[in-house]
Amino acid sequence: MPHTTPTENQEKPVVIVDARRWPLPPTRRLAGLPIFLRTLLTLERAGAGRLRILGGDHRTVLEGLLVRRSPRIPVEFVTDDSTSDAAGEKTVVEACALYEPGRLNDALAGGCTVADARWCALDTATDLSRASGLLWRSLRKPIENDGVVAYFLGRPVSRLVSRLIIGTPITPNQVTIASGVSALAGAFLLTQSLILGAALYWFSFVLDCVDGELARLRFQGSRTGQWLDTIADDTATVAFSAGLSVVMLDINTAAAIVGFVAAGIYALSCIPVYRALRHLPTIDTAQYPYFFMGEKGAAAEEKNLWTLLAYGFRRDVILFLHLIFSLVSCLWCMFLLQFVINAGMAFITWLDVTVKALRKA
Repeated sequence: MPHTTPTENQEKPVVIVDARRWPLPPTRRLAGLPIFLRTLLTLERAGAGRLRILGGDHRTVLEGLLVRRSPRIPVEFVTDDSTSDAAGEKTVVEACALYEPGRLNDALAGGCTVADARWCALDTATDLSRASGLLWRSLRKPIENDGVVAYFLGRPVSRLVSRLIIGTPITPNQVTIASGVSALAGAFLLTQSLILGAALYWFSFVLDCVDGELARLRFQGSRTGQWLDTIADDTATVAFSAGLSVVMLDINTAAAIVGFVAAGIYALSCIPVYRALRHLPTIDTAQYPYFFMGEKGAAAEEKNLWTLLAYGFRRDVILFLHLIFSLVSCLWCMFLLQFVINAGMAFITWLDVTVKALRKA
């Protein structure tokens, strides 16, 4: 069933959250978040406009949780007496349960019932374990969207790292910064060891997956984080390209200079891409609307020849090939691969800019 999203002219629904029944403590964490906060943030993501909390005897504890973090939508606590005149008119959601955001969106829009949107109740530790499994499985993207290398090699490792740090204060943006630092360290260490440099570059990709997983599980996604992720990826690409060119200086100076130039041209090609991304709801270079790919670029659900060919330029594929080439000490293969990627992406981007300018003229 397609998810229904309220239009700007529609008033977002008021939701009554019944938080009086707690078989498990409301402070009990589920994938890094207290159960109570997870329910409220899920409702916010699903399109609720205001939350009215029936806290009962747990009100003080629940208010304490909201001091640490609360939804960006209005939240108010109401007395049990308000149930009679409010619950009959507005959606009522039990706080101690796990809901699937997309189905809950449908429920708030009247497309299904709240019961249909509930993944599972949270009455026992067994329920909590099952709910955790559902959340982690929800992170899996279809192989046609994630890519073969990321799906089979990157994501299993990234989910392991995410599980290790999900209960810590580490934020997605901090992981993004760590990913960038790992890539920069890999670029610097190429002069000492191709294998170590390529391994750190690959690990930067793993961390690049981790930040998104943490953001989705903890509801910590932000436009700032999307920009940080995009810029970190491109900075890593330029730095690794420069690192390979530095290594090439002792082997072929002319080739090294060409490598530096290609890295610079790639960096400049990021400018029109960023200008276009400013106007998109999600800051994701995969959604850059190249003239031959359609409005959603390589991220379009319906794939054509060009979106399929774009998989060859995906970061997971490139980093994996670098790792393989480093294991056989094939510096020229690494250098040529990165040169083709930099020059190819720059050419495609500036061609796109030219075509769109001519169409406007």
